[in-house]
Amino acid sequence: MTAATVIRPLAPSEAIFANSEVLVGYSVRVTGRLDLTALAASFESLLRSHPVLGARLVEDDHGGHVLLESPGTPPEMSVADGDPEYLLTGARLDQRRALGALCVVRDGDHAAVTLVTHHSIADASHSLEVFGELWSRYSDHTHGRVRETTPGGFPRSIEDLLYERGVEKIDLPAMPPRLAGATRMTSTPIDPDYLLPRTARCRLSSQQTAALVALGRRERTTINGLASAAILLTEAELRGLPLAELRYTYSVDLRTRVRPPIGMTEGTNVLGFENFVPAPGPDASLSDLARDISGALRRGLDVGIVQQTPLHIPEIAAGPPPHEHGVVLATNWGRVRRPTMPDGLRVTDFRSIMLGKPDKTGHRLQQLSGTIIVSTFDNRLSIEIHHPEETTAEQKVRVRLLAAHLSDPGTTGIAALAPREQRW
Repeated sequence: MTAATVIRPLAPSEAIFANSEVLVGYSVRVTGRLDLTALAASFESLLRSHPVLGARLVEDDHGGHVLLESPGTPPEMSVADGDPEYLLTGARLDQRRALGALCVVRDGDHAAVTLVTHHSIADASHSLEVFGELWSRYSDHTHGRVRETTPGGFPRSIEDLLYERGVEKIDLPAMPPRLAGATRMTSTPIDPDYLLPRTARCRLSSQQTAALVALGRRERTTINGLASAAILLTEAELRGLPLAELRYTYSVDLRTRVRPPIGMTEGTNVLGFENFVPAPGPDASLSDLARDISGALRRGLDVGIVQQTPLHIPEIAAGPPPHEHGVVLATNWGRVRRPTMPDGLRVTDFRSIMLGKPDKTGHRLQQLSGTIIVSTFDNRLSIEIHHPEETTAEQKVRVRLLAAHLSDPGTTGIAALAPREQRW
């Protein structure tokens, strides 16, 4: 390595994902004519606009990681013929070569197109913004429009962005648990070291999601509150614990919760954390629990506790592991926008995937329930659980319970939904 190639060392909020090489995939299923030449050209221009996708990570002499400019050719889009349910077929993933990848798996007129980003250099909001830009560029290419591409800079750490905004670290009575990355897996990997999950999914119809939104309005809570409540009620039942013995931690996008606001791709992991413990007493209803979760988040934001939580990551990473039996971790990507598509190509679904390698440091919590990702796409709420293959039977029960808890009396006819198992 030479000094000229070094961008910067990773900050603590970024470094926690480097030892295990945690990657996150954002995938759309499309039907129709996919122009691979236009897509490859769009990805190439995207890399010029967001050079961090082509950067790489190497270990330094102190056990940390350094972000470097890539001296070689930029990453190319991979294309494989096969079952689009296997999102990463043919993918070439290595943080020492590149921190972003675009993977296409096609079967006739059906294809899965997946943007993979290393978690050290982008969170979901950042990556989804980049993914949307890719499809906008693709639409321009297919219509013969040439878009000017201005070389972009590199995103900054949340630590630096908070410092500039005067956000200071304060003492907290309890630290949230260590962050979950990819879950332990036993399925056959695409790389000898990567651990690839299966995925169970609870997905509501658009009518069922609309009913849940209406329930939230009546009960003065949010979709995030209701989905979180359903997750907590499900975990209490599966683990045989009272709600008050669970600790629910979820990430909070800080972009609009500091002043001035932070741009979508200005930072890497622009995330705070809310740590919620249900009150002791009789088990709450879905709506009651959702209101408690939403209220706790509002209070934490109002007093600024959530905004400064990233500054505690060094202590969290160095501290003893939490008692994982009561820890519940989830992330909500919110409403995923439908990407711009040219005529003749239609998006039919949005999926996620998270994968990584075994944690060499022992600092990452392996959650009993798997990695839980909540999102809403095309007006349909989806809860995906990326899990080890050996827990497949348990995940079927988990999905049925989630669907049942979301069938609050205030919603109409949300039946227990059969889980759909995916293997990447």
